[in-house]
Amino acid sequence: MAPSPVHDPVAPGPDAPASAGGRWRGPGRPPAGSEDKRERILNEAVALFGAHGYAGTSLADIASAAEISKAGLLHHFASKEALFAQVLERRDREDRANLLGEEQLKDDPWALLDAFAALVEHNTRHRELVAIYTATTPAVLATEHPAHSWLAQHLSESIAQIEESLERGKNFGTVRPEAPSRLIARSVVALSDGLQIQWLCATTPGTAASVNVDTGMVDEMRLYVADLKQRWRLG
Repeated sequence: MAPSPVHDPVAPGPDAPASAGGRWRGPGRPPAGSEDKRERILNEAVALFGAHGYAGTSLADIASAAEISKAGLLHHFASKEALFAQVLERRDREDRANLLGEEQLKDDPWALLDAFAALVEHNTRHRELVAIYTATTPAVLATEHPAHSWLAQHLSESIAQIEESLERGKNFGTVRPEAPSRLIARSVVALSDGLQIQWLCATTPGTAASVNVDTGMVDEMRLYVADLKQRWRLG
């Protein structure tokens, strides 16, 4: 946790806007102070972490973009790690909110996979959240990275959700008994993650490699789900 900020008696208050390096608030962007300060900080953090990754984004960058002082930012988020954790939690909340009927999908693996493909489609309209997720990939190799435990848990839970649903499907007679549930679950998650990386590269302006990695992502995920249904579905 970062130490408590020391306030200079002649310095601006904690909620005063940062003057150096701040972004101009473009048309349609609400004026500073018109929305909840914590939410404004979080919105700017999503954009900056998504664009530059964890290491490439500083608290000063986020404070400037949010038009608040660094002391004001630390009033709402105790450290860069704490702020990044909230950004990751927002991404998961977005996903859960768009995976409608999650409880019912536990017993219907094919509906769950359809919902997974629909979630991929939803993510194409929220590029910054896809970028946030991709920005956590260095955490795979760096256990000290603040996103390491989150990413490990996220992958484990995603795989387990699909695997357990497929196993229930076997009990209900909707999935072939010989279907390799864990292998299928791992391949679905791996395909989704790989397609997201290709999609980000293909949709980044000025990326020369985009010619070679162009991907529809949604169509490719739906094609894979359709192949799984054809091979392993019963009834």
